[in-house]
Amino acid sequence: MCELLIWTVSNIRWPETIGALASIVTAAIAFWALQTWKHQDKAKVKAEFLDALIETAHAYIAEIHKPITLLEMSKIGMKANEPVGKSRDAGDLLVQGAIAYINKHGEDDSKRLSEVLELIQPNVVKLRSLAAKGQVFKFDSYEKCYSAVATLTWHFDRLEAFMAVVGSPTWNWDHPEVLNLLNDAIAMDPEDLRASIKKNNVELLEFARLTYETTYG
Repeated sequence: MCELLIWTVSNIRWPETIGALASIVTAAIAFWALQTWKHQDKAKVKAEFLDALIETAHAYIAEIHKPITLLEMSKIGMKANEPVGKSRDAGDLLVQGAIAYINKHGEDDSKRLSEVLELIQPNVVKLRSLAAKGQVFKFDSYEKCYSAVATLTWHFDRLEAFMAVVGSPTWNWDHPEVLNLLNDAIAMDPEDLRASIKKNNVELLEFARLTYETTYG
């Protein structure tokens, strides 16, 4: 048995065998390296996406407070123009005050809002585009992130609607549809907008934090 083993070992073509084993090991290492590279590359792409999303969201949030402040000033002006000494319900007083203010200052307010919103629009477009793109990564709980972006950018749309209403002093305020638009504008609360923006910013940051942890472990 020993002689057979010695004969077998002595007859192995070691250079060729070692070369073959080396090739197998090299191939295995190359495969492992490729898989690692692919994982790292995917992680890098995800990280770059998250960075772009958060940076764009923060730029948008920093800018959206300007038109909200203009909204607040307009609302104060509407309140100050409510008729006094007349027994009307609160809703009617709000409407009359808003109409009086719009007739006096609406076009100027609308112009200021338009200038500010125009500067913000590129970040709105980019933020919505990133939110749509993010769906391809199939992140866990991405629906929360998508919803947060949708709410953040919706406030931009609402401010544009307010701008259109206050910039239209010649509208027929007795028309039911026009009156509904006016009531929607009156109902906009700057503090509610700020609170919503803060809440959805927290949602975005929490999503990014959890995703970074999942990606990089």
